[in-house]
Amino acid sequence: MKTEGINTVGLIIFSILLFISCNQEVKDGAMTVTTNSEKALELYQKGYEIAYGVVELDKAVSFYEQATKEDTNFFMAYYQLATYNLFHNNDKEFEENVLAAVQCNTELSKGEEIQKKALKAWLKNRNTNNSNLGLQLVELYPNDPDALINLGFFYYMDNDYINAIPTFEKANSMERLDNKYCGPKLAIVPVCLLGYSYLITGQLDNAKTSFDNYIKQFPDEQNPYDCKADYFMTTKEYDEAYRCYMTAYKIDTTFQIFFQRALEAKNLYDSLQIK
Repeated sequence: MKTEGINTVGLIIFSILLFISCNQEVKDGAMTVTTNSEKALELYQKGYEIAYGVVELDKAVSFYEQATKEDTNFFMAYYQLATYNLFHNNDKEFEENVLAAVQCNTELSKGEEIQKKALKAWLKNRNTNNSNLGLQLVELYPNDPDALINLGFFYYMDNDYINAIPTFEKANSMERLDNKYCGPKLAIVPVCLLGYSYLITGQLDNAKTSFDNYIKQFPDEQNPYDCKADYFMTTKEYDEAYRCYMTAYKIDTTFQIFFQRALEAKNLYDSLQIK
């Protein structure tokens, strides 16, 4: 399951400081978010904090939607919703949020303007290669790993896994900037999409290592075990896939899809034993 994740964001400060800091290119070169509503940013951050958790995706989407109601010109909230729906092939929702994003009349940061161009290009043609825009982000913010995450996502959506791999590798190796609350980051853990990029290109050993690292980084989350199970399904190690799916399921049993996948893996394993 390609559900991606991101590190927890937990900083909330007063509205005036937020407005000032989030509308300027900050000193250490972090990407910035533009909003004039403290409440909207608080809701955005709540969504962002949980967006990488599989069970919490619907809740994260709800927070982003609430943020856009508080600030109808909140570009990055629309961007999160648009990219989420693009990734999950929800065309109607994608189009609605792109249209809302591009109609925002707030003066955006340089990075946000580039991201707006990416949305417009995807709206015109879902198969657009936006890597040139991602490269512009990296040039603007060379010290911010989230610029690389955006670039990697652009490569990934273009099925350009050869370029996605070194991009996600570099992003995964970089430290987050202190003022990460301002960053217009995607809700993606680079090591996760790195693992899938390896898996898709047949680099199974590297995929295994990436998913193992994903588990080490987020041992209490479901998605890393789900990803490792996908690896085992690819290598036809169905007994191991069953164990990983069950581990994900036991973390939160309200998410029944993992139990269903575990049963599918067990049935495949059992069928092989009969033969």
